[in-house]
Order: sequence, then structure tokens, then C-alpha cells
Amino acid sequence: MKKILKIAGIIIGAIVFILIGTGIGSSGAEATVNGKKMDITSLDKEISKMKKDLNSIKQERNEAKAIIDKKDAAEEELADAEAKLKDIKGTLDKELAEGRKDVDAKLQGAKKELSNTQAKLKETKAKLASATGQLQKAEGAPKKLGSGQYVVGKDIPAGRYNAHALGRGSNFFVYDGASGSAKVNTILGTAGGIGTGDYTFFCQDGDIIETHEPVRLTPVK
Repeated sequence: MKKILKIAGIIIGAIVFILIGTGIGSSGAEATVNGKKMDITSLDKEISKMKKDLNSIKQERNEAKAIIDKKDAAEEELADAEAKLKDIKGTLDKELAEGRKDVDAKLQGAKKELSNTQAKLKETKAKLASATGQLQKAEGAPKKLGSGQYVVGKDIPAGRYNAHALGRGSNFFVYDGASGSAKVNTILGTAGGIGTGDYTFFCQDGDIIETHEPVRLTPVK
């Protein structure tokens, strides 16, 4: 701004000089402008130069103003972008928080379901163990057979048994189911001094057990 005022002052002084010079004649006319003696020709050149400088300054000023305007616009765009970014971040944080809550809820539900399943499994195992124990106990319980014939695997399980006469004692047989040959041929009990007492034997599926009096078969290992 000071530079513009300086140039304007010089131009005004030059114009005054020209007017004075015109009034007194152009021959040998000189004037002092800003402490510098100038003739008409030199003054014209100085005025032309100053006009160019003034135009250049105006142009620089316009360019500077345009840059300032662009800077202001850029700052506004930056502020808008930062505001949008802040909104987006806030929205994202909210969605992530809600998502974590949803995941936590599902996880808790899954843990609860797993706990219930484990409890049911434990209960089922207990029932199975109880049932297995009862089955083993039933299989291990003595079998009472009246006089007659019995099929191993159908009437009694295959295995090893101790045969004990429940009466005076009588003949006791075990026949091979495939060949029909006698695997056991003995007299149980001790009545009359002819029996052998108890008798332990093996039998397989398909074998035939024959007893002439009631007996008790006790599973043994």
C-alpha cells in the first residue's frame, strides 16, 4: 500500500510538472520530483515505468487476493472434511460398541448353553453308569433253573458258571450246540455219596444245558 501511494505521488507530481512546463514552454524545462531533477522526456519515461510498476503491483495484489480466497476456501473444505470425519468416526465407534455388545450377548448365551449341555451330559453319564451297573449286577446275579433243558445265549448268557444243586442233587449236562457232544456230564450234590457237589463250567452261545433237578448257576470269573 505504501508503495502504491509513493508511485501515485510521483505521478501527480509529474502531471503538475507537465502542466507547469506547458505553461512556461517546453524548451529547457526541468523540475525536481522527489529530490530528483528531471526534464520532460525523462519524466515521461519515469511515469511510464511507474505505471508499469503500478499495474504489476495491482496484478500481484489480485493474485495475492486470489490465493487468500483459495486458502480460505481450502480451510473451509478442510474444516468440513474434519467435521465429516469426526461424524464418521463417531458412527463407527457407536456401531463397533453395539457390535461388541451383540457379540458379548451371543457369547454369554453360548456359554450358558454349553453349561446346560455339560450338565445334561453329566446327568446322562450318571444314568448310563447306573444302568450299566444294574445290568452288570443283573448279569452277575445267580440264575435259578428248574429241571429241564436251556439254550445258552437265549435262556442264559454265555460265560463261566458255578452249578449248585438246590435239591438232593441229580445229573447235570452241557451239550455242544454244534456237535451235540457232551461237554459236561456230572452229578451235582452229595446225596447218597454219589454226587460231586458243585461244579464250575464254561458254556457258549448255542450250547444246551440239561438238569434233572433245580440248580442255581452263579456267574464266576
